[in-house]
Amino acid sequence: MAGISRVKVARREFRRAIRKAKRDCWNRFLQEADGNKVWTAAAYTTPRIDKTGQALARKGRSIAEGHWERQQAILHAHFPTGPPGKYEPASGGRAFERVNAQLVGPLLKVAANTSAPGDDRISA
Repeated sequence: MAGISRVKVARREFRRAIRKAKRDCWNRFLQEADGNKVWTAAAYTTPRIDKTGQALARKGRSIAEGHWERQQAILHAHFPTGPPGKYEPASGGRAFERVNAQLVGPLLKVAANTSAPGDDRISA
């Protein structure tokens, strides 16, 4: 057997062994679970939000805890309020007419799908 084919066979057998071990462990857990321990299975099967990212700090450097506080911290940090006063854009501009699907389409196709532009530290 060539070296590459041995590696492929070993990798396949390793994956099968892992799947079998997981299946056996899961079946053993379900057989031995009783009472409220059965509900711990739901914690393993339901998707969880990854909270390992950077903590969001508010103005006073306290950490934002709930969903509403996190939302307010993001809005305050990345979308500051505009300057005071009344602003009205100048009329008569026509630059927007040059932007169309034929211009934007190819640019979107070559853009990276896994990163967000800017330094907002919010991933795609």
